[in-house]
Formats: sequence, structure tokens, C-alpha cells
Amino acid sequence: MADSIYQQSIDKQRIIITGAQRGLIASLARHILAANNRKFDWYSAGQPAQTGDAPVILIEAEDQLLDYHPHILILSEVGSNQLPELEKVANALSKGGVIVYPEDNRELKALATRERTDIQAIPYNTYKHELKNGVTILITSTNEKFPIALKTAMELKCISATREVLKKIGISSGQFYRAVSTFQP
Repeated sequence: MADSIYQQSIDKQRIIITGAQRGLIASLARHILAANNRKFDWYSAGQPAQTGDAPVILIEAEDQLLDYHPHILILSEVGSNQLPELEKVANALSKGGVIVYPEDNRELKALATRERTDIQAIPYNTYKHELKNGVTILITSTNEKFPIALKTAMELKCISATREVLKKIGISSGQFYRAVSTFQP
């Protein structure tokens, strides 16, 4: 199936989301892109592909990652048994490729930051936030505050990962924060 998805998306920017939190990151990205009227295609393993004429495809997958020929690879928590495949995918990213990784995961950080020609490694962490009356509030770099429905540290890391990748495809800070504040899990 991966080869078929690749053939359907050969002219698109392919963003692969993998690891334990891939579902939430993909949901956040789809919500934010849709809220900003951005065209995107998406595919989740085991589901029919949602493809059309969008310039970007989000692919939520755990295996056969190399067959998708990604431009951007988003890593969330993965098992050690997946590291050899992820290493191959990271080494095969095209020039200008991007790896978004959890900075506090030593194995994924080592994999992502290994020197590769023209590949950018971007770390993410738990998003800066505060709790006020049981509500989680994101705090931007300019100290604006946006209440959100997500609460756990892992969910806040997913927001950070999503923010990093959407910056790479042209979603501004304002677009991101307005949309993420309307996300419902």
C-alpha cells in the first residue's frame, strides 16, 4: 500500500508521522490545516487514502516508512525495534528534508541529529503553558495566551511537534494558535 500512496502523491510534499503519538499529531495537523482553509491530503494505515490535488499529504504510519519517500519525518515515542528502519528513512530524506524529534528522547535525538547533508533536525519539547482554574493555556513567545482542550504533558509535546512541522509548510503563528485553541480531542 505504501508504494501505491507514494505513486498517488509523487508531486506532493510528503509528511510522515510515526510513533506512539502519531494519531494525535496527525489529528492536530489536519484540524489546523482545515481551520486555515489549507488543502491537504492524508492517509492513515488501514484506511482509504484521502487524496486529491493538494500540495501536501500527511501520512500516519508505523512501518514501510521508506516506501513513502518522505520530505518531512515527525518522530514521536517509538520502540527500540523501530530505530533501524527510522535510521534508513532519515538517511534517505531528500535534500532540504526535515526530521522533527522529541528532544528528551536520547535515542531519537541521536538519530535525528546525526550529520546528514542538507537535512534539518528540529527538536520539540512540552509546550510552554500554565494551568489556570483547571484550564491549560498555551503561552506564545510574545506572551499571548490561548486556552486549549488538551492537558497532559504528552499532549503538549504533540502540540509542539505539530507547531514545528506546520511552520515548515507556511502556517503562521497566528493561524496556528487560533486553530489549536478550537481543537477538541
